[in-house]
Amino acid sequence: MDAVSLILEVKTRSLNHYYQLEQFPVRVGRALDNDIILSDTTVSPHHLEIEQLDGFSLRVRNLSGENGSRMNRRSLRQDEAVEVRVEADPVSLRLGNRQVRLLRSDMDVSRTSVRNCSGLYAVFCRPAWSLSLMVLTLLAFLYENYLQARLAKDITFYLGGLMPYLLGLVALTLVIAGISRLSTQRWEVGPALSLASLFMIGPHVLGEIGHFLNYLLTADWPLEGLMLVNNFLLLPVVLYGYIRLVHHAESWSALGVALLFSTPMLVYQMSDLMDQIALDTEFTGEADFNRTLSSLDIRLQPSISIDDFVAMATQELGPFTAESDAADESE
Repeated sequence: MDAVSLILEVKTRSLNHYYQLEQFPVRVGRALDNDIILSDTTVSPHHLEIEQLDGFSLRVRNLSGENGSRMNRRSLRQDEAVEVRVEADPVSLRLGNRQVRLLRSDMDVSRTSVRNCSGLYAVFCRPAWSLSLMVLTLLAFLYENYLQARLAKDITFYLGGLMPYLLGLVALTLVIAGISRLSTQRWEVGPALSLASLFMIGPHVLGEIGHFLNYLLTADWPLEGLMLVNNFLLLPVVLYGYIRLVHHAESWSALGVALLFSTPMLVYQMSDLMDQIALDTEFTGEADFNRTLSSLDIRLQPSISIDDFVAMATQELGPFTAESDAADESE
């Protein structure tokens, strides 16, 4: 078995960098004469120096006078040296805004994430599926434009109506692929195209199925149920599958990220659902009228029922009604 060595881990946006520490002292900084060079502008030209005392015992010296260093959440003064021993748990360091860790080479690593291209996950990892979903999405919107046209049109009319959907599909694909590029340091255009296609064709397909079931069962609940599935389940479920496959995330991590990105849309859908329920249930034949017309305070006094409003109006208009009746009698 190879001898256990010390390793410096530099955390980046996705793929971390690892440097095996063999010859000491090791100097870390942004200047090109350092043993380990960090290009982060918050790191000083000569930021940190690591000396080996004995085996896994080290002396860490902070050389930075600008943004400083922190070790295990403790700030280090300039030229301050701290002795530390690297055991099973890593030693956490922060150089400016850059996070690094001192590790042992025998430390356990996380389980390997396997790219699963079978079953439903094949939608995200096979180019043929991505292209097929894109074509199906465009054909679905083309057919919808055909059904909505009241008069027979030339094919160019329908293709022109399809262009906004095509541009939207391309834009959404590029946004998803760009986010994945920032996270994984690689372009995943195929999976992004599948995800964008599912986002666009999912509501369309569920709506068509719901209308068919409404007609078949002579009821409204099938479409309403499928729309609830579309509004509250489709987005997080599809995002979960995409994150699991493309970003190699664990199940709970993928679920958390999917819910995090879906939350704004879910909140909007929940608000819209509450408004719809309120409109369906709050109608009553007893209207309420407010006693004031102030735009700054519309609830100074409690509202009154329509019966009280009619009574008050009759009382206020009583003198005018009497004068009008007297005038009519005199004529």
